[in-house]
Amino acid sequence: MSRPLVTSVGLLSPLGVGRRAFVGNWRAGHSAVAARDDGDPAATLAAFKARDFLPGAGSMLRRMDRLSRMICVATALACEDAGLDGDDATDDLALGVGTDLGTLDETWRFLSRLRDKGPALANPMSFPNLVPNAGAGYVGILFGMKGPSQTFCQHEICGEEAVGWAADGIRAGRFSGALAGGAEELGVVRLQAMQAANCLPPLGSAGEGAAMVLLEAPERAAARGASVLAEYLGTWTGCAPVRSPFAMATSEEAVSRLLSRALLESDVEPSELGVVMSSSPGDVVLNEALRRVAGRELPAADHHLRVGVHPADGSFRVALSALLLADSTLPVNAGGDLRCGPVALIVSVGRGGMHAVTLLRESSS
Repeated sequence: MSRPLVTSVGLLSPLGVGRRAFVGNWRAGHSAVAARDDGDPAATLAAFKARDFLPGAGSMLRRMDRLSRMICVATALACEDAGLDGDDATDDLALGVGTDLGTLDETWRFLSRLRDKGPALANPMSFPNLVPNAGAGYVGILFGMKGPSQTFCQHEICGEEAVGWAADGIRAGRFSGALAGGAEELGVVRLQAMQAANCLPPLGSAGEGAAMVLLEAPERAAARGASVLAEYLGTWTGCAPVRSPFAMATSEEAVSRLLSRALLESDVEPSELGVVMSSSPGDVVLNEALRRVAGRELPAADHHLRVGVHPADGSFRVALSALLLADSTLPVNAGGDLRCGPVALIVSVGRGGMHAVTLLRESSS
């Protein structure tokens, strides 16, 4: 079984739309976090026109919700970054999308109108957009994708689950390539829900965005002469006992055990770890577990201070890790730290005691 390769990224981020814009702003140390009207700091997307990236969408864009537009635009950016042109460029690809609760704000508006105005005035054209896999459905239609499609909603590890599923499918030979990632939008309802459930990690600001990566089998990537960003070694998940499905609790033992297993099964030495992308950079328990297994302090990304955090941002951290592994001069954070090894570590803690560890390695090609 060959390891899947990350060959392109599509980033719709508060720090820039597309790989070039994002990398330029990230390298310059810029931050997109700013105070909202309610005074709380957050990172939101600048206005974007989906039609500019999806010229063939036509009237479908009028029916499409904002989150689905974000997913479709990120997919288009990943295809552009990969140089996938033509009607049949994506038809054999699989699709994995992660999103926690989908279009939560639009769902709230729809149900509120249903409650206040009655079913006769509820817009039936809006209802299909309320299911979490609406974005994946739109992508499949617009890009003519005929491979397997899955949507993942496992809270704060849904982005990694989507990418991990795609990588596992390639490794098992079920398909030779896949577009995978995740997206969340930040609205009033989501922000209030995250605050009420205490789902924002320590030191983090709320954010939004979409990130998609193209994963390919080595044979497929070689056949089309693709540039390789990184090798995807795998994603490992586990669960720590918690009292509530809403609890955000880190278990040092669970993280240490999961990370040790990931290193063993991917044949990675702790000394090879060169950068950590954590969902909770201010989590003392998580940081101690990472330090104990790695044997030292690792350079850590400061994405939580520059683009904010959201449940599906594991896919963004996968994309950023691939960029860091492809360019050793790209700083890990605004302080200018550089990665100090060939392997990137993405670690996430989610509601309900969920933990996820993902490893990417610098490409040898």
